[in-house]
Amino acid sequence: MIRVIPRIALAALTLVGSAAACVAAGGGPDTTAATTILLVRHAEKSTTLLGSDVPLSTAGALRARELARVLGEAAIDTIVVTPYQRTRQTAAPLAERLGDSLLVIDPVDETVRRLRTDLRGRTVLVVGHSNTIPAIVEALTGRTTPPYGEGEFDRLEVVTLIPGRPAAYVRMRYGAAKATP
Repeated sequence: MIRVIPRIALAALTLVGSAAACVAAGGGPDTTAATTILLVRHAEKSTTLLGSDVPLSTAGALRARELARVLGEAAIDTIVVTPYQRTRQTAAPLAERLGDSLLVIDPVDETVRRLRTDLRGRTVLVVGHSNTIPAIVEALTGRTTPPYGEGEFDRLEVVTLIPGRPAAYVRMRYGAAKATP
C-alpha cells in the first residue's frame, strides 16, 4: 500500500509555495515572503556496494520517482542536495520533471544559512541524510525531531518560515513505508 500526501495537504503546499515565490521589485528575495522548505532523506541506497558514496538501490529509484510524482505540482523553485550521489539521484526525477538543476550545498550550517538568506521567499526541496535533515529542522525551527529509523525513507518534513512569526513545522509520509524493488 502506498501512502501519499492527501490532496488537501498538497494543495496547501502549492498555495504556500506560490505565495513564497513572490519576488521583491528590486529583483532580490522578498524579505517579507514566506519560505517553504520541504525536507526528505535520500531514498534507499544500495547495500551491495561498498563505500561512502553508493548509488540508490532499485527500491530507492522507485521512491525517487514517487517523490517526483508527489511533489511535481508543489511549485518548487530550488532543489538542494548534498555532494553524495544518493541525494542527487533522489532529486533527479523531480528536477528533470521541473526542468531544474540541483544546487549542491554542504554542510548543515551553510544549508541553513542559504535557506534563511539567498533562498528566502522560495519553495525549496532539501534532500539530505538521516543525520542532516533533523539538524536542519532543529536549526530552522528550534524543535527537536525524532531520529530516523534504519529503514525510514518515507518521511517528508515541511518547515515554513514567515518573518516575525515562529517557524511552522509539519511531518508527513510519502510512498511506501518501505519501498520494494
